[in-house]
Amino acid sequence: MKLMNAALVATLLATGGMAQAQSMGQGYDMLTTALMNDFERMGISTDVLDNLTLSQVAEIKHVIEGGDADTQKKGRIEAIIRDN
Repeated sequence: MKLMNAALVATLLATGGMAQAQSMGQGYDMLTTALMNDFERMGISTDVLDNLTLSQVAEIKHVIEGGDADTQKKGRIEAIIRDN
């Protein structure tokens, strides 16, 4: 009985981990999709979106939501992309 309980707990933990990983992947996809429109508006190639880390995506999102002019935002975003 203890072995069965341990197996059940291990299965639940593994399943929860997979669900969390899937959720994180979906969140990343949603963020990059949201950035696509901004990139197109500013004349930045959207091809680079697939190569960005989550940290870079978050940093770019922060820049886009800032109060700077689009030309300043574009320069900051391109610098973040170059650091990839």
